[in-house]
Amino acid sequence: MESTAAPRTIPLYAKPAYPSQSRVNSLPELNKLPLSALSREIRLPAALCTSPNAVAMSAAAQNPNPKETKLWGGRFKESVSETVERFTESISFDKELYRQDIMGSKAHANMLAKQGLMDNIDRDKIFEGLSEIERLIESGEFQWRADREDVHMNIEATLTDMIGEPAKKLHTARSRNDQVQADFRLWCRDTIDRIVTCIIHLQVSLVTLALKNEDVIIPGITHMQRAQPVLLRHHLLGYIEQLEHDIGRLVDCRDRLNFCPLGACALAGTGLPIDRFMTAEELGFSAPMRNSIDAVSDRDFVMEFLSANYTIAEHLSRFGEEWVLWASEEFGFITPTDCISTGSSIMPQKENPDPMELVGGKSARVIGGLVTLLTMCKGLPLSYNRDLQEDKEPVFDSINIILKMLEASIKFAHNISFNKERIYKALPAGHLDATTLADYLVKKGQMDNSDRDKILEGLGEIERLIESGEFKWRVGRDVVHIKIKAAVTEMIGEPAKKLHTARSRNDQVQIDFLLWCRDAIDGIVPCITKLQVALMTLALKNEGVIVPGYTRMQRAQPVLLQHYLLAYVEQLERDIGRLVDCRARFSFCLLGACALARTGLPIDRFITAEELGFSAPMRNSIDAVSDTDFVVEFLSANSITAMHLSRLGEGWVLWASEEFGFITPSDSVSTGSSIMPQKKNPDPMELVRGKSARMIGGLVTLVTLCKGLSLSCNRDLQEDKKPVSDSIKTIVAMLEISAEFTHNISFNKERIYKALPAGHLDATTLADYLVKKGIPFRTSHDIVGRSVAFCVSRNCQLQDVSLDDLRSISPVFDRDVYEYLGVENAVKNFCSYGSTGSACVASQMDYWVRKLNMEASNPN
Repeated sequence: MESTAAPRTIPLYAKPAYPSQSRVNSLPELNKLPLSALSREIRLPAALCTSPNAVAMSAAAQNPNPKETKLWGGRFKESVSETVERFTESISFDKELYRQDIMGSKAHANMLAKQGLMDNIDRDKIFEGLSEIERLIESGEFQWRADREDVHMNIEATLTDMIGEPAKKLHTARSRNDQVQADFRLWCRDTIDRIVTCIIHLQVSLVTLALKNEDVIIPGITHMQRAQPVLLRHHLLGYIEQLEHDIGRLVDCRDRLNFCPLGACALAGTGLPIDRFMTAEELGFSAPMRNSIDAVSDRDFVMEFLSANYTIAEHLSRFGEEWVLWASEEFGFITPTDCISTGSSIMPQKENPDPMELVGGKSARVIGGLVTLLTMCKGLPLSYNRDLQEDKEPVFDSINIILKMLEASIKFAHNISFNKERIYKALPAGHLDATTLADYLVKKGQMDNSDRDKILEGLGEIERLIESGEFKWRVGRDVVHIKIKAAVTEMIGEPAKKLHTARSRNDQVQIDFLLWCRDAIDGIVPCITKLQVALMTLALKNEGVIVPGYTRMQRAQPVLLQHYLLAYVEQLERDIGRLVDCRARFSFCLLGACALARTGLPIDRFITAEELGFSAPMRNSIDAVSDTDFVVEFLSANSITAMHLSRLGEGWVLWASEEFGFITPSDSVSTGSSIMPQKKNPDPMELVRGKSARMIGGLVTLVTLCKGLSLSCNRDLQEDKKPVSDSIKTIVAMLEISAEFTHNISFNKERIYKALPAGHLDATTLADYLVKKGIPFRTSHDIVGRSVAFCVSRNCQLQDVSLDDLRSISPVFDRDVYEYLGVENAVKNFCSYGSTGSACVASQMDYWVRKLNMEASNPN
């Protein structure tokens, strides 16, 4: 039985005091050799050979015994080529995860001991060995080996070298698929805590700077031209508000990723009696993930994390751009100290604010990381694919950059002084008091109820004309606000001229956009729910159907079709969560912020906010008219949804092919060929896959647009509408057609059933059988690998092998082995929480039927 104890609570921003990782010891004798002295077949590229770690890995790869170093080598007759070895290794970068890998392994070993899958003596030896490995890594004495592929295999193989047989039990009920997911989630969680701490430090630095400069007035700027006078403190507080939004996004991301994938194994869970709740609690996760296929395959948490990082980078780039300008002779508002400045190699007078220039420049790399990840995941079918190995480097690079950008910004903020006399002398230029004079005149004749009623009547008639198609959009009136205001003036005359009182196009366009995005989210969420219902309806119609589960597009384990479909339902639910969080974050009203500095008129921003359904007015007027983080967050959420749909599309397109033949789309969701009469194409899902690229493109347009814009409003931001409009239309269309397609496919159950025996899908269940007989998992893996090789040589399946032949491979096999062989038996034996076992899937189905308010009865 699994533990139902509530997960322990942990401090949100707890940060362990880890020492920095030292470089691995190199082989000095190899460093002395010229590159030509190394065999061309085994040497790494010259750029890599300068690294002691790389040389050590290359040397270790020269004479490995593949059967000793490959822990998965049982079913293979030939060793992997050195070209493949070099191309597929990830240890050169994923060793960054070593702490989390060791932490996860200790929690896993503790759970295995509690569940009787290893004894306490073996667990203690594993703990001791893992602690020693951690010490060796942190002291720089650990030998990373490329022939051991990745951080997981390096640590496990070294542990086996150290303590022998007990280490072979550590991988029981665990795959590298769920292991790397757990490591990466732990790493991202720890890193979020570090980033949040750095953001708070930057906020404190800005508040400190504001406190030092009380009552300093600076020119407020819109479109890079002087606009209104603002207090310096108010300006700095604009950045503090933006950074607070950034913290909110990171906290939401942390909450969403804080579910434990361990125990999902390769993709289908396990038949061993593990306790996933215990492991989740020990690692500080909220709970285990509900669906094992979803647990090992999805990377939406990483995309969300990188999207949040980009928004931070965008804010810092704007911050950097402004301070570089302010440090120039033309502005002269600030003087950086020498410790944060650099000089020129040729011009002796130069004192450059290089850190903040680089803050702007490095933000581009964060954009690149996000685009890399979104592009990589587009169209990947379920479940795990080796492509996902490539998610680490852009994330590591992005985080490294963000931390450096924050640290540099903190240092810069602490080491500048404001040139108050220079600022004071510059204030008279630009007629900064012109808006205040206009407000003075307005006070002489404010709007009465009669004017208000005429304005409301006029606006109502204009809305009717627009919706009936009778309204004439005049080309000479550049934006929607001017066109409507001019039209109402023509209609009712003088009262309409009062409508723009205490309002600017800056806050007007922002409020319009906010309301429009809010309505769009309210339209997208029901579309997602309809797709979830369509998937659930399809699942209910196909109870008990078993399909091959895939990892790396190769057959892996049998899974219930319902379990497979539920993985998409889970992913879509997180998409809804992102949209709901996004909506809540921009549910604040900016009307009354005016151009940038608010107004001197006695307006009530709380009345306007309440009437428009906002939670409250925005606190800072400069932030209100300048920031577009809500749009970036919205498009990022849409892009992640599109990525999920592209994966669904890829799966349906493959399954509709003759080679798979698992589904038949109806004619109503298919198209033909102009030349090939036999063709029946699943075009809608191909286009779903293709249109996801437009979603990524829209996001890239927006993040590039916003990079380096100074506070507050810039006309550049007019260009944010088209990509957002296109994104919303596209995602709604993708969701609608995905639901339509799902409602119009049938599964070819006989074809699927006949296809099931191929691929030895019951091999892992057979390995679990041996574990239950007391064989360490690594030994079981090797025995079953050799059993599969035997089947390949005889062109038969595991369930067809006689007991005598099985015993020739291992004497542990007994007559009860046949209760574990065959796909039906394999599925029956899965029992872990979130697995593809019948009882587990039935429980998941019941949960979603209730959550989606569906009829519990089977549509059949």
